[in-house]
Amino acid sequence: MAINLFGQMNLSWKVQHPISKKWMPMGEKGSVQEALITAKELPDPFVGMNEDKFAWVENYQWILESEFLLTEADFNQFVELEFPSIDTYASIFLNGKFVAETNNSFVNYRFDVQDKIIVGKNKLKVVFTPPVMYQKPRMGKVGVTLPAPNDVGKTQVAPHCRKPQYQFGWDWSLRILTMGFWEPVRVAIFSSNKVVSNYSNTLAVSDEKATSEFSLILAKESSESFTWESNLFGLQVLKSQNKVLKRTETLENPKLWWPRGQGEAFLYQDHWLLKNEKGEIIFEKDIRFGVKKVELVQEKDQWGTSFQLKVNNRPIFCKGADYIPDDIFPARITDQKLKNAVKTMLECNFNMVRIWGGGFYPRESFLEACDEGGLMVWEDFMFACAMYPGTDEFLKNVQEEIQQQIPRLASHASLTLFNGNNEVDVAWKNWGFQSTYNLSSKDEALIGVYYQKLFKELIPETIKRITNIPYEHTSPLSNWGNDEYYNHGTQHYWGVWHGKDPIEDFGRKSGRFNAEYGFQSFPELATLSSFSNPTDWKLDSPVMKKHQKSYVGNGMIAKHSNLLYGKTDDFQRFVYFSQLTQAKAVGIAVVAHRTTYPRCAGTIYWQFNDCWPAPTWSSIDYFGRWKALQYQVKNDFKDVTIAARIDTLGKEKFVLISDIPTGFLCEIEAQVSDFQGRILDTLRCHQTLAYPHSVELFPQELEKYKKVDFAIQFNWKDETGKMCSRIFVHELFPGKAIVGIAPKVTVESLDTASGKGVVLIENETILLDFWFTSKIGVVFMDQNFLHLLPGTHRLEFVFEGDLKPTDFNWFYH
Repeated sequence: MAINLFGQMNLSWKVQHPISKKWMPMGEKGSVQEALITAKELPDPFVGMNEDKFAWVENYQWILESEFLLTEADFNQFVELEFPSIDTYASIFLNGKFVAETNNSFVNYRFDVQDKIIVGKNKLKVVFTPPVMYQKPRMGKVGVTLPAPNDVGKTQVAPHCRKPQYQFGWDWSLRILTMGFWEPVRVAIFSSNKVVSNYSNTLAVSDEKATSEFSLILAKESSESFTWESNLFGLQVLKSQNKVLKRTETLENPKLWWPRGQGEAFLYQDHWLLKNEKGEIIFEKDIRFGVKKVELVQEKDQWGTSFQLKVNNRPIFCKGADYIPDDIFPARITDQKLKNAVKTMLECNFNMVRIWGGGFYPRESFLEACDEGGLMVWEDFMFACAMYPGTDEFLKNVQEEIQQQIPRLASHASLTLFNGNNEVDVAWKNWGFQSTYNLSSKDEALIGVYYQKLFKELIPETIKRITNIPYEHTSPLSNWGNDEYYNHGTQHYWGVWHGKDPIEDFGRKSGRFNAEYGFQSFPELATLSSFSNPTDWKLDSPVMKKHQKSYVGNGMIAKHSNLLYGKTDDFQRFVYFSQLTQAKAVGIAVVAHRTTYPRCAGTIYWQFNDCWPAPTWSSIDYFGRWKALQYQVKNDFKDVTIAARIDTLGKEKFVLISDIPTGFLCEIEAQVSDFQGRILDTLRCHQTLAYPHSVELFPQELEKYKKVDFAIQFNWKDETGKMCSRIFVHELFPGKAIVGIAPKVTVESLDTASGKGVVLIENETILLDFWFTSKIGVVFMDQNFLHLLPGTHRLEFVFEGDLKPTDFNWFYH
């Protein structure tokens, strides 16, 4: 059997300092800024006030160079340069000859350079122009000033740039406009033709059969016939149309892909082989694909307008978080970090993740992990919190982007919803752009036309040509504030953080689908130590203020923390209280959302992760350390759980919640005790649960304890028969200090080889929200921030780092 000759090489780069003219190594990928850091020309931007030292980089063009060798034999083949992600405005030259210009970091560029190569050493030069320098002379073509409130630069160019918007500055991100390559640049050499991408798309699903379309995209147009062999579907001989080979196949009695908790996330396994007319293999790959039907139901009902996702005809209650880029430097994000993020989401009982629209489109490794785990993906297109152009030039640029991204994304079983943008529509209608930017009525009309062309015409029309995945033009569909707003579509509830609502309103104000809501906290001490010194550990220090990007941040954290847990002058204790406050706020919301189904059909909190170490809304900080919130949602998101329903502090109700698709009998025992551990009552009941369902537990029996402090431990078996337990406390005066004998806490065992340990806690009085952590390393526990009844407790933990027993610390109240 003949094998097509195909090879590729990754290029290594050097970058020239525009002032000193010194050349610095850059490696196969990365940014100009990262090269400067490695060469010690710039410090770590995360530390102290160093962010300001990077601003000058935006004022210069940067030259990158690489070399590669070619032989005489290479001239008889096709030679291409592949730029999977070039960021962003670049002019490319090979052996002194102009190749192309790029202007979109979300596009995979491929260039035929057969007429520019030479035998021997080939020299490749790429000249990067910073976004402001590039766009400033071109912005006038749009004909209007485009609002861009999160672009903190003097000249706001973010809306004009097809580049991650968060890099221009955000209320959780520093400003660094990277220039470089997120992925290695490759020289590809092939003898006849090759496949550059492959896609799958489910066209129709019924109980009896499913119809799917499969596509192979060729590098070169060709009139020859190709033989496509599939282990599942057999052999077909096809000709390409516009470089595309397509085949439509039917699966009898298909096995469906289900979201986590609803069934098996089944993926079909196939093996594809493509041969040209000479019998040469030009493509061979193991293929996985899933079959599912997804619908977005938006109908008038007794509450207002629904926003309900149905998978395989079953309504799904969506649970998860908003996901932002894992780093300000995209090239530093590893596949393993992406897989670990999905692993954590699944461990914490997510069934959905929303890819937020101010970053970049997810990599294959992330999507593949979502496919495997049954994690539904809500995918924003990369537009956020600004108004965007609708000129022919801009739309053409976006069209190239989405024609590449939509089929790639939609090929994944996990892709469940496309969304046009983050908060663009709600910003235009409610954020006062018209007055802030002195827009005339003519300007307003033009911006309206631009919105229509981009989000209501170009994107949805392109989606319809490619896939039947549902699309909505924006999120949220309804603003927060007026009571009626909460009855319609998606909601981003910011009434506590950006408004004056009390924290209990997280339990009172629920949208039909809550796609954003949250509260900030500080990261733990080990993370704080990575960018600050103990002398900086106060809210008004320059370093803390520099890392707090929200205009109300530190004051809002302190306000609600003081109300819930009391004021403290100990900054380390304040950090602890801030995390408890965040967990309380989001926990109130999650339980309210889950217990108001079917009126509410989703709860997606802001935000899962961080792009740098700082006080933010994240539940996991930049270094992967879990905050109290991550432990909170792990419990509150369980498919079968008991949780506290709060719409008034101190008047919690305890509810049993189930997302199990089939009903089952759940037996519950509750033991009521005082804070000294004396048992006051033992309660028992059983509940038959349908999907999805919630029911209040022991409302009458607990009424008599509402005027005293008590702890209540619930024990129940979930749908698998596993015994579960959770302790809650009712405090007559929440936040007061509990007087008692200090606990004895001992790191009983610590195995640095396995990274496992055990901590022993002996306490005579209840410990509230006991947090076991580390001063320098990373600690993971199955449960943390626990209420511990009087007694002896052995808690297992895993850790990262070379830690000693003295490196651990703990907090309680």
